Amino acid sequence: MRFAVCDDEAELRRDISDRIAALCPGASVTEFSSGGELLAGAGGFDIIFLDIGMDGLDGMQTAKKLRQNGCRAAIIFVTAFEDRVFDAFDVGAFNFLVKPVSAQKFAEVLKKAIDSRDTPPPTETHDRYIAIKTGGLNTKLALSEIMYAEVFDRILILHTVSGKVEYRGRLNEFEKCTDETFFRTHRSYLINLRYLEKYTSSEVTMENGDRVLLAKQRYSELVRAYLRFIKSEG
Repeated sequence: MRFAVCDDEAELRRDISDRIAALCPGASVTEFSSGGELLAGAGGFDIIFLDIGMDGLDGMQTAKKLRQNGCRAAIIFVTAFEDRVFDAFDVGAFNFLVKPVSAQKFAEVLKKAIDSRDTPPPTETHDRYIAIKTGGLNTKLALSEIMYAEVFDRILILHTVSGKVEYRGRLNEFEKCTDETFFRTHRSYLINLRYLEKYTSSEVTMENGDRVLLAKQRYSELVRAYLRFIKSEG
């Protein structure tokens, strides 16, 4: 397996390279001191550790150019500022590490990246359904068609691609029926990450333009959940 480590600080490059060598004996590790140097390199890497805050061409700009050039490597961003990872969605980043990086966290992310390269993509997908009772009728809904759910005065409102479905229920119980594509942004809202359009630190905008509250303490976890979702979607 071929690794690239790109950071404009020699000490940090060496630290990451040493960690890779310790965890993956025999792996090929090539170091680059700038984004331009990485772009001019031979390529063909499986996993790239890329510092975001480099002088000149920063990590995000470098990643965008890599993707434009057809690079399919798993990109792991390394940054001192966690809020920068929101930009990672545009370039299909696999994961990110916030400095200083603990040995345990580094090992976990590296293992997941290696596993992702060794695991073939699924050949087919199977939609999941939930059954609800509304207006005296039993209704079957595909989870993939639900954009988000909200609860108001003990009424659960499911916003789907074809309209709203309302019934008496609890958001906690509905959440148990969903999968990893759903994320609880607030005590009153549960969104389907597939329909997430954009977000700030206080709200999420869905593809249909609806704005959903995002609890302040859920901001960082949303970043991680969406990164995992993007990675799973390929």
